[in-house]
Amino acid sequence: MPEAIATTKRKFYKALESLNSTSSTRPSEPATKRVRRSLSTSTSTRVSSVTKVPESNGETPRKPPNYSPWSHEIFLARLKTYSSVSLWHPKPEAISEVEWARRGWVCVDVNTVACRGGCEKRVVVSLLFDKAHDDANGSNIGVDGEDSDDESMREDALVKRYQSLLVDGHSTACPWHKAGCKDDIYHLQVVRPSIWQPELKKRYQSLRELDPIIRDVNVTTIPHESANSLPPEKLLADVPSDLLDEADPTSKDAARALDVALHGWRGSQDSGNDLLHCDACFQRVGLWMYQPGYQQSRASSDDDEDSMATLDLLELHRDHCPWRNSDTQKASGTLSGLNASQILQRVVSTYAREQRRKSDMASRTPQQLEDDDQVDGEDLYAPASPAPSKEEVEQQDKERESKLKRLKSLFSIKRRPTVKPGVVTKVGR
Repeated sequence: MPEAIATTKRKFYKALESLNSTSSTRPSEPATKRVRRSLSTSTSTRVSSVTKVPESNGETPRKPPNYSPWSHEIFLARLKTYSSVSLWHPKPEAISEVEWARRGWVCVDVNTVACRGGCEKRVVVSLLFDKAHDDANGSNIGVDGEDSDDESMREDALVKRYQSLLVDGHSTACPWHKAGCKDDIYHLQVVRPSIWQPELKKRYQSLRELDPIIRDVNVTTIPHESANSLPPEKLLADVPSDLLDEADPTSKDAARALDVALHGWRGSQDSGNDLLHCDACFQRVGLWMYQPGYQQSRASSDDDEDSMATLDLLELHRDHCPWRNSDTQKASGTLSGLNASQILQRVVSTYAREQRRKSDMASRTPQQLEDDDQVDGEDLYAPASPAPSKEEVEQQDKERESKLKRLKSLFSIKRRPTVKPGVVTKVGR
């Protein structure tokens, strides 16, 4: 009887399981169509994914990270946002645009900086005082001369406050709050040939396109009387022609363009106006103001009208520009205390001398080289001094031995005999 009951239960559960499986697989359409649709769907998915791969692996430039205090290029990109005189007004050196850019800030509005791509904090940098508020509080009352002192004190207090905001203006979680760029981030690479040669060539070629404009301009440049620097005419004659692609090194226009390029300027045009542009401080100079026929709008004397304005290639850079300022260039070693213009002038002059020496060596005949070797080797082939005799050698040896004995006697110390431990001396009664 129990076996019959168990068999009946198994049959019952088996029938129930078959009913459940049939209802779960009962579709509104045949199973074959269902399988075919799933296969087509997976195939289309694979095809679409394959077509999207080239788009994701394209050569699109990757956006640099916001926090990259080591990048000189990104630092200059931040500094460029302060170049507009309508947005950023001159500030003391302690809170200048260089300091804000060094700490990750960009100029976004009139005297307003922001941490773009980071904590998005904003700081308004203004040194203007609310005089009406000071008068209402009675803080501006005093004898003559005290107002200027109070104003300078308040300005110093504001400068210190904004110095702290250089760091504390960021949120505590922002990486710029923890560390900024190094002090030498503004340093220009003007010593490595792989950097200064293509950059100098690019600036020089852009200035050659402005030959008719800069030909008659009075230019004030670095004095070339130093023994370490050469004038542009001498540099053009000595450097290889492929360095600047110059066919006529005796051209005065070529020497003028090279002189301007050595000071960090390149030629550019904007709305039909010829300009000098600096890629380090983003200063722009209109060349039309230095032409012989240019007259200034302001009233001037006859002497000023007759004289032409002088283009000072150093002073026209911004105060913080490394081409002008040796403190921001931060050169080391023998170049310490020099700005980028002076360093580049010395580097190019050294390169020109080396190229001149190589060309002179290549142009010499074998007979001239042999004569030079003979002149240089005169000291090598000079007659040697006669060898000392046997008696002289013995006399020198005796003198040395006597000196050694005297030295040993000076350092010799006579010591008393010490009593060995454990030995007791008897003293008689």
